[in-house]
Amino acid sequence: MFAGRYLWWMLIAVAIFLFFSMCFDYVTWAIVAMSGCAEIAGSCGPIVLAMSGAMKPSGIGLAGAIMVICTFARLHYLSVNWLWAPVALVWFSASAAFPGILAGGWTGQLRPEMVVESLPVAFLFVTVFCAYLFIAFEEGRMVSFGQRAWLRTVIWIAAGYGVLAAIAETPGFGALPARMLGMPWIASTIAAFQPLLAAVCDLGTGSMMPAYAMLAVFVAALFASLLPQDIARRAVPFMLRGSRH
Repeated sequence: MFAGRYLWWMLIAVAIFLFFSMCFDYVTWAIVAMSGCAEIAGSCGPIVLAMSGAMKPSGIGLAGAIMVICTFARLHYLSVNWLWAPVALVWFSASAAFPGILAGGWTGQLRPEMVVESLPVAFLFVTVFCAYLFIAFEEGRMVSFGQRAWLRTVIWIAAGYGVLAAIAETPGFGALPARMLGMPWIASTIAAFQPLLAAVCDLGTGSMMPAYAMLAVFVAALFASLLPQDIARRAVPFMLRGSRH
């Protein structure tokens, strides 16, 4: 999937999420009003249950599935290391609940302190990562994640920290893989290791500053991976100008 199509589908996914999280309740209200079920006591319950209890979560899940699948397709198109797929999946999974909290701003129930308290570092990592994938590397002017081994190592270290931090700060993170694989022990094992993992990630400080510091390293490394090609291209006119004298 090339960059333009990836951007298009990600915007479609965002639009689907905004519709189901902010506008779908109005659709439910309109259907209830037009159905005339209010005239019969208790007859509106099944409609509301089907709309809000089944269709709304399914629509929000569809938006998330589109983002994950398109990100996998983009990574495959760029022929990058396959390990980026599980890394992205962990970040998506750990940050899945946060967009729903942001959607509460539509109803006036969202407060700034609530956003700060509930903001998962995984959401910041996956946002930066997806924004990086919007760049059209397939045009040949730049190479995804850079060409230098040391820079790729820095990117991987920062991404690895982001994965561990995402697992550590997400309650019940192991529930989904345990349910999908039919292995309940996975959930209990991950839950047992989460306190230790959290202590390692925050260096025993109980603060998010180490996570934000590694996020800054991740952003800086991704930005640096774009610089060599740009610098070389900008240097060409000056080199040609000097060669005339």
